[in-house]
This record gives sequence, structure tokens and C-alpha cells, in this order.
Amino acid sequence: MRRTVFSGVFMLLCLLSDVRGMICRLCNLSMPFHGCLLDFGTCRTKPGQHCMKETHLRGGIQWYSILGCTETHDDCFKKKTMSSGMHFIYCCHHTLCNF
Repeated sequence: MRRTVFSGVFMLLCLLSDVRGMICRLCNLSMPFHGCLLDFGTCRTKPGQHCMKETHLRGGIQWYSILGCTETHDDCFKKKTMSSGMHFIYCCHHTLCNF
């Protein structure tokens, strides 16, 4: 009986946490070996949004990243090649998954 109640409460909490959205790290400038230089704390997603990590590479070396919440799913999983380097956007759907 106890196990059933615990399982029910756990599933209810999981469903409610998804309704309120995920918490994502919000950082406008994160550099390798230095961490987040312009830290804005966290952001909470709305339904249909994801946590994202935007990475900028130059010469195969990561220069900086931007972390936050997406506006739409269309912002996810994009790759651009420019003369200045490459630009990737990775999205994830778990709380604090964009570290």
C-alpha cells in the first residue's frame, strides 16, 4: 500500500513539474575554462520550449557558449557554417540539462 501511494505521488509530482516548465541555466557568455561570465541565473520554459546551448566554434575550438530557453522548437538543432566559424544550437528537455 505504501509503495503504491509513493509511486502515485511521485508520478503526480513529475506531471506537475512538466506543466510548470523546466528550469534552464541562463548565461549570455560562457567560456571554456572560465565558466559563465555573464550569468543571469535561470529561466523557466513555457509549454513547447526547451533548454538550449548555443556553441560557437572557430578552427575546431570552442570559443564561447550561450545558454538559455528557446522561444520555439524551430530554434533547436541548427548548424551554421560561416567564414568566422561554426555555430551549433543543441536543445534538451530536462531540468538544468544545458550546463
